[in-house]
Amino acid sequence: MNSRKDELRGYLRDPYVRFSLILVSGLAFRIFLSQFLTYKPDFNAWTGWGSLMSTTGFGHFYERHWCDYMPGYLYVLWILDNIHRVIPGLSVDILFKLPANLADFGISVLIYYSLKLITSDKNAMIASAAYFFNPAALSNSTFWGQVDSFHALPILLSVYLGLRQRFIISGVFASLAFMIKPQSLVIFPLIGFLALLPIIKSRNKLTLRSLLPPFELVLTIAVTAVIVTLPFIWNSVYSVSDLILGSVDLVIERFNASYGQYTASSLNAFNFWGAVAMWQNDDTEFLGISFRNIGTLIFGTVYAVILGLLIRYAAVFRNNELRDYGYYVFEAIMLVLFTLFLFVTRAHERHLLPMIAFFTLITFRAWIFWYLYAVVSAVYVLNMAYSYIQLTTEYKGVPGGYSDYFIPGMFIIYLVAYIIVLLNFIICMSKSDIAFDTPSPRTIKR
Repeated sequence: MNSRKDELRGYLRDPYVRFSLILVSGLAFRIFLSQFLTYKPDFNAWTGWGSLMSTTGFGHFYERHWCDYMPGYLYVLWILDNIHRVIPGLSVDILFKLPANLADFGISVLIYYSLKLITSDKNAMIASAAYFFNPAALSNSTFWGQVDSFHALPILLSVYLGLRQRFIISGVFASLAFMIKPQSLVIFPLIGFLALLPIIKSRNKLTLRSLLPPFELVLTIAVTAVIVTLPFIWNSVYSVSDLILGSVDLVIERFNASYGQYTASSLNAFNFWGAVAMWQNDDTEFLGISFRNIGTLIFGTVYAVILGLLIRYAAVFRNNELRDYGYYVFEAIMLVLFTLFLFVTRAHERHLLPMIAFFTLITFRAWIFWYLYAVVSAVYVLNMAYSYIQLTTEYKGVPGGYSDYFIPGMFIIYLVAYIIVLLNFIICMSKSDIAFDTPSPRTIKR
């Protein structure tokens, strides 16, 4: 008996076992908490769409029912509705929040596997747990019932696989992310950058080998999109051209429906537009330029700087075994997503969660990042709470006088954190004396 107890104690002393138990226990706790603070209007849309998918079928869903979502997540809702039909006694709140909670679990595991290649196992475990138990992730997935983590997971998988030069599978996940939420489109150039690295490093010398990764990436993105759309257009497919054109038409139609559903500059988001023009139409002009175009111009400029620095870095270094390279890619994506939220119009309060997932990956890059990560997460939770209160009280929960000062203050906090990380990225990437003695996220051997 004592030997079994000693064996169990020894087993529990294993850090990997304890880490796994922490995450599994956290998932169980999340499932329990899923019964509370659900935002019913969004949730009623999920359950309603799931039911309509089961009764109407895929082929007639969009033509008969209003829906501003891309096809990707509708498959999940259809599966959940069928599970609920088989097990009607299962809590609807727990069931329909399960995909987002499982996605957060998957993101945490992926954070661990991404970071253990470029830092210590201990640091990777800390970062993984930091995300999974982050109140920001809990507020979105476990309480509100939104699905931003389900969208963030395939983005992270695509980048992770791209860093490991697995571009066929990377393209599949990139396409799935886009077919869930169209905001994923902003990540495509950065994933394309990973695929183009052999060409960049060879100083634009084209060979069949260097052209293969971008070809694999583009092809798998397109094929996956066609497969996802196929059940929705099957009734009108009579030839290969119908298949291709029908898929393209559906993607464009759904993209426009998703993007065009709201035209406000900010929808409760604590970003630049929330601070100066909350809920104002983004066609409003300033100095003859619409708010929408101003936001797009800022985003495009910052994106060009980030991508340009990455390309310069890739062209300059001659050693494929750079640990810093993995951090820079994660940091670049984090900054792109942060810029998208802060300056592009039509952002919701919850849209920042994928950025927080990527922020977790760079917290060990500089000591100040941990403090910024905590502050950004706290402001995100306040933003979620503010929006929840306003939406559930018909905008009577927070007096206007408080909002006029509170929201700009929260935006300034976001902006300070953003500027610090952006300057860190620019300074590090602009250095000419790049070190060449640390392993890469792909080639390091433990």
